[in-house]
Amino acid sequence: MIDSAASCLSARDRVQRARALRMSPAERLEEMRRLLAQSRAILERHPEGLAHFRRRNFAARSIGRKAEANADDS
Repeated sequence: MIDSAASCLSARDRVQRARALRMSPAERLEEMRRLLAQSRAILERHPEGLAHFRRRNFAARSIGRKAEANADDS
């Protein structure tokens, strides 16, 4: 019996890694596209979450700015 969170995560990671290794590169690419589309759909359903994502993403990519955006950054 698995009794610790770390061992549960380890087991999950082994299963996911084995699944990925069985997939072709085209299948892995399609899976990535599916996951990106799913995450985009979730963000679009929650405008405040999308705004937060954009602020954080743009702040992290900006030169000369700190990685964390605050509420005043738009």
